[in-house]
Amino acid sequence: MPQPVVGDVHVAAALTNIAVAYIQSEDVYIADKVFPVVPVQHQTDKYFLWSKADFFRDEAQQRADATESAGTGVNLSTDSYSAAVWALHQDIGPQVRANADPSVDIDVASTRQLMQKLLIRRDRIFMTKYMQNGIWGTSVTGTANGTPGTSTPAPWDDDANSDPFTDIAVGQTTVLQATGYLPNRLVLAWPVYQALRKHPLVIDRIKYTTKTFAGTITPELLAAAFDVEQVVVSKAVYNAAGENVAANMSFIMGKNALLCYAAPAPGLMVPTAGYTFAWQGFTGMNSLGVRMVQIPMNWLGVGTIRNEGEMAFDMKLVATDLGYFFNTIVT
Repeated sequence: MPQPVVGDVHVAAALTNIAVAYIQSEDVYIADKVFPVVPVQHQTDKYFLWSKADFFRDEAQQRADATESAGTGVNLSTDSYSAAVWALHQDIGPQVRANADPSVDIDVASTRQLMQKLLIRRDRIFMTKYMQNGIWGTSVTGTANGTPGTSTPAPWDDDANSDPFTDIAVGQTTVLQATGYLPNRLVLAWPVYQALRKHPLVIDRIKYTTKTFAGTITPELLAAAFDVEQVVVSKAVYNAAGENVAANMSFIMGKNALLCYAAPAPGLMVPTAGYTFAWQGFTGMNSLGVRMVQIPMNWLGVGTIRNEGEMAFDMKLVATDLGYFFNTIVT
């Protein structure tokens, strides 16, 4: 056999211009995109709640000359938040750092991994706090052979029997009648978003304003079609399996949807379905209650560095009657 062979003239080494890593864009996470974020200086505190019933009662009376006007009042109560601190770290020793190939930017990789895991945790908390059956003023469940506009609507991926416009219109009317506020946000899991984009009723509604097919139907077009200010789509996924076990990937939000009213910004005497209280006063936290730091850990070996991420926040469901939940609305 001729010498040298291919293996003799090249020593396998890591490429310096590519490396493969599964990092989701921060745009796929929605925990800070639905409800107002309130930067707070203390880990725990209280906020005021005005009585809705007192604000909407009709008590004005005709007044005779030289008599007192009818009197009224309003009840005021308080609720509280408590910002939990979530943290995760990764230690990088001097041997790993010194031996890393150029394509392995170990600090960047570590920081991005930590941030992704923290964002996954934050979105999963969002789902636990807000995207659950039975916690809002009204919850309906997608049901095979269901009836649109009822507590058991047909799933929205059942093109022949479902009517998302009727279901959402009933939700809008329910919230408006209960609160005086029209829902302005529609939060969709990715499978729900995909079902709506291909639904014949949606395509038929949109085609009169733009040349359309499922591939061109965007969240903005859906928002206009359903008469809400914003459609928020959750695309985030996570691995439910443990370390060194085959990955078990799933969408964080499942197959649900939420129609709600969210205030444009936090404020006094401003109704909203939910708030996120971000503990900005915690050392080094930004306005979203997140920080990433590097900590020397020389007692583990000179040159050992700990990359650590922290988040401090509390997500509060403020007004249950400002939300209308669609549970497992696709199959």
